[in-house]
Amino acid sequence: MVISVLVEWLTAQQGVGSLIAALVLIVGVTVFNQYQARRKRVLSFRVRFNSPLGFSPDYAKSVARVMDRDNTHIAEPALVVVRVKNVGRTPIHERDYKTLKLEFAGRPTIAAGTTEEKPDGLVDDLKDFDWKVGDETLQLPRIGLNPGDEYKVVVLLSNAGAPPNPPAKPIARLSEGGIVTQADNPRTRRTIIAGAALSILLAGALVATLLFVESTPFRRDAPVCASGELTVEGSSAFAGIAAHLAKQYMTYCGDAKITVIAAGSFEGLDHLQNAAPEQRPRRLALADGKFIGFSELVPARGVAVVPYSIVVHNNVPVSDLPPQALQRIFHGEAADWRDILPTLPSAPLRVVARDDRSGSRRALETHVLKTRQAGATSDSCDVLREGVPATEPVICEQTTTSDVLAKVRTRPGAVGYVDTPNALLTPGVKQLRLAGRAATIDDIRAGYPFWTVEYLYSYGDLDKTDPLTRSFANYLIDAEARSMIAAQQYAPCVRTDGTPEPLCTTPRE
Repeated sequence: MVISVLVEWLTAQQGVGSLIAALVLIVGVTVFNQYQARRKRVLSFRVRFNSPLGFSPDYAKSVARVMDRDNTHIAEPALVVVRVKNVGRTPIHERDYKTLKLEFAGRPTIAAGTTEEKPDGLVDDLKDFDWKVGDETLQLPRIGLNPGDEYKVVVLLSNAGAPPNPPAKPIARLSEGGIVTQADNPRTRRTIIAGAALSILLAGALVATLLFVESTPFRRDAPVCASGELTVEGSSAFAGIAAHLAKQYMTYCGDAKITVIAAGSFEGLDHLQNAAPEQRPRRLALADGKFIGFSELVPARGVAVVPYSIVVHNNVPVSDLPPQALQRIFHGEAADWRDILPTLPSAPLRVVARDDRSGSRRALETHVLKTRQAGATSDSCDVLREGVPATEPVICEQTTTSDVLAKVRTRPGAVGYVDTPNALLTPGVKQLRLAGRAATIDDIRAGYPFWTVEYLYSYGDLDKTDPLTRSFANYLIDAEARSMIAAQQYAPCVRTDGTPEPLCTTPRE
């Protein structure tokens, strides 16, 4: 309507010249305002992700247990990712912050950290920050940021009792500066936007008058959608984030239905290989590492580096173990913690392991134990099987990650192994260092041995599968999915700059 009025006005003899003059004036004022604003300190907050981590039972199936810890720990878990960036032309120093925090309406924080620091040197400034979680507000680190420096804050919290669509609100003040957010921009920002909008309006009218060309609307980037049904089955360690990514894909692509099943790596591969011919193009398998014996399956791509942790019940007074001690535990050579470390008080040692179809177990045997773990001696994780000598340790086997965590956290003296992101979400257990190294990506690069690569398998070449299968496989490595994967403490196999993660491509010794 406004454009058409302007076009009619421009048919007058002086219309085009007047509009050009107005356009030049407005653009000049806008640029000047922007320059003046950018000379000040400007800190930008952008909420990149704010969503529940729950999954509807019609497609998540057993994945729901991975996320809620058997309905006992995290009520209605949710994840928030906020980008913090210096968008001004002036450095921001530690002393410039007056207030710096995030507020979550009615939602207590559970865990927090940072990711995607740019430049990489910000990692050193952020790694020792003491995150005070538990309240509805979260203090942020007050670090120096040069123009263009940025990092993302990742927050796990509970939506239980919160209002619908609860916001994540930055609360910050800078000396001689301002804050930019999506919802509440400073006056200078509004002036810039208003000026830019009017400039675009006038420029559009000018183009319509002189060239008679219509412009196409801007569209937000989204996956190349496909319709139909897809089943993704496999690793229980990675199933939680896989189900969340499936849910996110379906918000973009309403004609797609993706079912994620946390059955274990071997089961996912076995079910894919033995699926009916008409089902094979519409199935994918997730596996912790590469498996042999599935001749028809192709590891379509590496998705992420999966770090694992040795976890113990909170009452075990140990924080670090050498590899030799770990080998004795999982080879079934110790029934008491004093057998591992003579300085410890005597206490029964219970091993909670995965069954032999687990990718987590294969990673432990291949890269830590260098041989097979001992077989099960108990079905309950409490008492030995009938006929097993009383001197033998209690060793039980579980089929999923959540089962291992449930057993370890409720049994004093218990020890097991799970992927690190799930361990971080579980109260009642603690992670052990191995020979002084923790289950972090930095320590993995330095030699921490307990990790693997999560692979996505297809039946035959991925290019010959169903369009939805190909589309979702591609979505798993796009920028949005990589950000979600990194937010949950995995390392995507494609880095933020689009280059391959060396841990995913370099053969291990």
